[in-house]
Amino acid sequence: MLVLLLTGCAESTEEGADRSKDQENVKTEQEDKETDSKDEKSAESSADTNTKEPEDKAVEKPVEIIEELDDFIQNVQQGTIDEVNIVRRTTEGDPIFIDLSFNGEEINYKHDNRRDKLGNGQITTKTCQSIDKEEQDGTLAYQLTCGHERSVEVYQTAYNKY
Repeated sequence: MLVLLLTGCAESTEEGADRSKDQENVKTEQEDKETDSKDEKSAESSADTNTKEPEDKAVEKPVEIIEELDDFIQNVQQGTIDEVNIVRRTTEGDPIFIDLSFNGEEINYKHDNRRDKLGNGQITTKTCQSIDKEEQDGTLAYQLTCGHERSVEVYQTAYNKY
């Protein structure tokens, strides 16, 4: 009987060793998958940094946006070719890109919300005739006049006039 117990112990130990090896194999496979996933994410992020994104050339701070739009309006009034690129953020922090370009005759407007998770994921373009700046009740707004549409809001912000 003693022999049986020892044999049983040996078998249990071998089974336990087999189970340990199986568990190690499962852990190794999971670690490999995690490593592959991290490598893929790293490759994606490095690919993102290699491509030029719209925000690379865009202004985002309100003071800079106001300065850029004021300069743009002045250049449009003088007939000087110009462009301005703006990033507006949604409440959730997603970027919306607005590009304005003036070719000496008309203003081309482009609104890109493809990176807005709650947006419609489209690029809208319009050809516009003029841009105006309006100050009213602590609000500063820049609006375009585009064909039959009365106005298209480019940028709006609250401000304190000193």
